[in-house]
Amino acid sequence: MAETLIGKAAPGFEVPAVSYGSREAARLSLSSFAGEWLLLVFYPRDFSFVCPTELTAFSAQVEAFRSRGCRILGLSVDSIEDHLRWFEAAVEEGGIGPLQFPLGADEGGDVSRRYGVWLDDLQCSGRGLFLIDPAGVLQYGVVHSSSVGRSTEETLRVLDALQSGGLCRASWTSADGTIDAESQLRAGRVLGHYRIVERLGGGAFSTVFAADDLILDRRVAIKVIGRKAEAAREAVLTEARAAAKLQHPNICTMFSVETIDAVPVIVMEYIDGSPLSEMDAGRFNPDDLKSIATGVAAGLAEAHKAGVVHGDLKPANVMITAQGEAKLLDFGLARRSGSSRPAGRDDVPVTAADESGVDVTVIVSSDESGEADRGGSISGTPAYMSPEQTRGLPATTASDVFAFGLVLFELLTGRSAVQGTKIVEVMEQIRSGAVRSAAIEHCPEAFRDLMSRMLADAPEARPTMGMIGEMLDGLSFDAARGGLLR
Repeated sequence: MAETLIGKAAPGFEVPAVSYGSREAARLSLSSFAGEWLLLVFYPRDFSFVCPTELTAFSAQVEAFRSRGCRILGLSVDSIEDHLRWFEAAVEEGGIGPLQFPLGADEGGDVSRRYGVWLDDLQCSGRGLFLIDPAGVLQYGVVHSSSVGRSTEETLRVLDALQSGGLCRASWTSADGTIDAESQLRAGRVLGHYRIVERLGGGAFSTVFAADDLILDRRVAIKVIGRKAEAAREAVLTEARAAAKLQHPNICTMFSVETIDAVPVIVMEYIDGSPLSEMDAGRFNPDDLKSIATGVAAGLAEAHKAGVVHGDLKPANVMITAQGEAKLLDFGLARRSGSSRPAGRDDVPVTAADESGVDVTVIVSSDESGEADRGGSISGTPAYMSPEQTRGLPATTASDVFAFGLVLFELLTGRSAVQGTKIVEVMEQIRSGAVRSAAIEHCPEAFRDLMSRMLADAPEARPTMGMIGEMLDGLSFDAARGGLLR
């Protein structure tokens, strides 16, 4: 039964407990140890033969446990009076001696039953041992025969392994490194209840795999947040959870955001299709173009209505399904509208001298981008940033509108409005208005007014995505040339 409790909230309890040298009992509960690790040691009875040997062994190592932020509580069916007699009896007469942790009275065995260690035939608890983390989650449990004592050294080893936060091999010690599960993810490997099928792609922050959900019997996509974003992982996962509420036909559905086998992942809908960035030029007819453009606009409008900003819209983050439907990806790297900056992007530095980063997600310090007076950092994909993003300001819904304008231009013309391979040059084109001028000049005439408004330098001058969707419905895509360069 103990095994079924692992990874779940530890069963609550409240018992009277007494410490050596005191005759006053105190009430101890699971909440008494909140914010600390707790080693819960069940044992059969006071004055028995094996119990003193293991309890005194744990007592001798109490400082080793304390140094790891772990306290110890012993529990048996004995009463407080029994515990006091055990403390006060001479060791040669079966006494326990100066124990360095309290003993609780689980009379009747209620707590033992909750933890699955009650021995009904003996009317006492078995030798159950449990490690509960500071959040109250039961992380380790073992139950021995009543005739076999437990190892203090093994318990400390397991505590060290749990606190390492990684995957630990058999016989692991604190001198060993943990297993790098991320680097070993490949076809056939099982991560939690997902069997990896193939690698679909990757970027600066993450790698995406197709996987089979072994419980629900369905294909999913798993985005693994990479080590390069290690310091920002929790921020990225928090933002993904905020975006997970988005439900729309043009947005890739997130199923869960969790950490599995020490690997932080976002589990998403598997989309049978290709990124817009990889589609062949000239593939799209006018109806396809309109469907893709209006689909992306509808997905963004839904996100903005929910207060979620994408912040990194680009062709690589638009999947086209086998049925020709557009679906937006990577809201896991987006942020909530109103937060001060994108989640954790400044933990993945890329210098402005990088000549291969204009169409991949990067982070550039403000001084490298020519905006030293702004301070902070600039994040996103340079070739699809809004002017305010290049100046170090956070992305907003209006920033998504600007990026959508650049994506739409590529759909209509088959080429990018941004020229160049150096990040600093591309950002200067966007800040100077050169990109806006080129897009207006070279897009089909029917789209020039809309393009001009979407690519306005001032964020407040740009229309909302809802307005853009309505305008697209009334435009003809017949004169547009399909295809995408990147």
